[in-house]
Amino acid sequence: MHLKLPELGEGVHEGELIQWKVKVGDVIKEDQSLCEIMTDKATVELPSNFHGTVTEILAKVGETVKVGQAMLSYDSGAGAATSASAPAKAPEKSGEAKAPAPAAQAPGPASNTSGSSSLPAGGMSQGIGGNVMSAATNSNVMAAPSTRKLAREMGVELSQVQGSGPQGRIMREDLSGATQQSTGTGATRAGAPQMARRAPGAQIEERVPFRGLRKKISEKMRQSMDHAVHFTYVEEADATALVELRNQAKELGAKVGVKVTYLPFIMKAMVAALKKYPVLNTSLDEEKGELIYKHYYNIALSVQTEDGLTAPVIKDVNHKSVLELAKEIQDVVDRARNKKLTMDDLTGSTITLTNAGSIGGLFATPVINYPEVAIVGFNKIFRKPVAIMKNGKEEIAIRDWTYFSISLDHRVVDGAIGAEYMKTLIQYVENPALLLMDA
Repeated sequence: MHLKLPELGEGVHEGELIQWKVKVGDVIKEDQSLCEIMTDKATVELPSNFHGTVTEILAKVGETVKVGQAMLSYDSGAGAATSASAPAKAPEKSGEAKAPAPAAQAPGPASNTSGSSSLPAGGMSQGIGGNVMSAATNSNVMAAPSTRKLAREMGVELSQVQGSGPQGRIMREDLSGATQQSTGTGATRAGAPQMARRAPGAQIEERVPFRGLRKKISEKMRQSMDHAVHFTYVEEADATALVELRNQAKELGAKVGVKVTYLPFIMKAMVAALKKYPVLNTSLDEEKGELIYKHYYNIALSVQTEDGLTAPVIKDVNHKSVLELAKEIQDVVDRARNKKLTMDDLTGSTITLTNAGSIGGLFATPVINYPEVAIVGFNKIFRKPVAIMKNGKEEIAIRDWTYFSISLDHRVVDGAIGAEYMKTLIQYVENPALLLMDA
């Protein structure tokens, strides 16, 4: 019997297979998580709708699977009642070496059902007499390509490391306490870096599959640059009053367990300015030749995760208080970094806010989250001396300062309108009490 990819959501017809969580011979229960599928909207876990034993894996990691396509075969007969200790022999019946193979066995099939392995089978470790079993074992653990690279350089076997990340994912810090492990043949995964040290000047390359969230980001960025005509406008702002207000709100939020950042205030300021310049809250339907004005305010927030950038949506910003927004932002950021976002979290945005202030940098030129027509960049706040008017006299004072950048689709938004929008946004940032008067 076959398990086919079911409908994953409205308008979703396919998804990329990111990871298998089962292998041939495993006894599966209903509702058990089988694999992770990434669509254009979200990464979802596919649960089992059967009870039985996996007999064949039909879809490979990295493959784009269409709705209705068979993904695995299973036996729901007497074999399904086999205990969990029995499946070790199942791969031999199906002819697939999904479990770690003996050292003399060919490596191919073992790597086909793994997660995102950063070292192809037959790569550097085999070139120096490495161990096939080690490569197959390591490929089955959850770890980012950068973590796998660091593990090889440290001589650490990933299969021997206890992961502290979501769903047991191995993080870079998990490697710090690990020691070099020897393989069955006496070689180590660190062999390739060691060879490089013995041969100064050697140019070593590594090929990592370009898939998952990184691939989706690539597709979205290419789509945005191919369609929207980008231009960026930058303006500075005196954030002194905002800093003072946020400090007060931070204390109030701490009493109810909510972390208040600057973002809720910026979102409220964005909405207040959008009401005066609604063309920035639109999207262009090129096929029908219509500009769609949206009379609701859903702000996508760029969040950096271990796997790349994602943009969960904070909806109905105009109807929520600063504390409500702060709580929701805290929630979606945590779920984004723990891969718990739903499709609903990632749909329906009308404009995007990106914040690199915690990292640094003066300002950036962000790429529009197509089909939106605008993305606002909020950058670091820093102290600097500026000339201000006080009691009719000009004097030098130390102020909290920041820069805002906004990228716009020039097909829809003229430069003057973009500048006027930014001027209005900064007026609210410099005088946040005005937000209380926003109707």
